[in-house]
Amino acid sequence: MSRFFFHLTSVNRNIVDDTGKELGTLKDAYDYARKLIDKILFYNGPDDVNSWKVVIFSDTHNAQIVVPFPVSCSLPTHAEGQAIQHDAGGP
Repeated sequence: MSRFFFHLTSVNRNIVDDTGKELGTLKDAYDYARKLIDKILFYNGPDDVNSWKVVIFSDTHNAQIVVPFPVSCSLPTHAEGQAIQHDAGGP
């Protein structure tokens, strides 16, 4: 297991993760970052979503992955969109 740190950055703000999280692989860290982004968007909404990103660092403090906050996270998925249309009397 490796410890990964998930720093939040924007154009003029940085939120440093001093604790990190132990995960098995870099893919696990990426998946965790996506869940983190989803939670942030859920509680704070999509304001300034394009300016924020999660920078994943390994326990050796090397940047591993940069995960931007995608606008698509705040939009319904294809399946959710179909369910919304269906409930509203759409096709």
